[in-house]
Amino acid sequence: MLNIIKITAILAFAGVSLAAPASSSSDSASPSSSGAGSGSSTSSSSGPSASSSSGGGNSTSSGDGGGGGGGDVKVTVKNSCSNNLKIYKLTNGGGDQESQDVSAGSSHDFQVSSDWSGRFWGCKEGGDCGSYGSAVSLAEFLFKGYEGSDFYDISFVDGFNLPMSIEPEGQSGGGDGYNCGSPTCSSLPSCPDELKGKDGACKSACAAFGTEEYCCTGEYNSPDKCKASEYADQFKSGCSDAYSYAYDDAKSTFGCKSDKYTVTFCP
Repeated sequence: MLNIIKITAILAFAGVSLAAPASSSSDSASPSSSGAGSGSSTSSSSGPSASSSSGGGNSTSSGDGGGGGGGDVKVTVKNSCSNNLKIYKLTNGGGDQESQDVSAGSSHDFQVSSDWSGRFWGCKEGGDCGSYGSAVSLAEFLFKGYEGSDFYDISFVDGFNLPMSIEPEGQSGGGDGYNCGSPTCSSLPSCPDELKGKDGACKSACAAFGTEEYCCTGEYNSPDKCKASEYADQFKSGCSDAYSYAYDDAKSTFGCKSDKYTVTFCP
């Protein structure tokens, strides 16, 4: 549930100064006026742009064709798992969903526009987790957000199914873990029996029970009223870098300025 107002507040509180990539200017874009769709199952989403293969993946659908070779940011998705994966890509705010088969040990390059925002997730081959809101580990991005900076996170707000990491290429945060940092969940938290789904996935409390208190909706639709549940705390203790519930921004949002990012499943 990351939007521009929250990004501004987070950066002001943390005093973050984001590094710019060597290949682009640090003030190359104006802030986005739309939500990032990060860290929350309530963010709007839809389908992405085209991509070019970089290894053993086989393209299965082309999405909305908005990227091709003309995108300004490259997101490389690496499959370091022992199984073949189907990688999904969804753009916030409109369009078709794109999917890509990526075999174990290979990777695939997705080319997106420099102001793209959306999410990536993976499913084991033959798994049924391609629909929006499935219990999956999400890699979420907002490029050229507040003051032209990129924002990214790992989200377990809908649940989780695969370990993952996100790494900006060619950048260093100068000791600040959230400034050009690399959020990593190399193993998954333990999953309570009541949250266990199919194919080894773990639902969030919101997905499992649907209450306003767990979903941060209705009268709980503010950070003052929606606090981390015991389930969210358990997720957070299992992976401190990931969003565990909708208002987990300050401990889960990473920022940088780069034109290359790598999402790795099973790092």
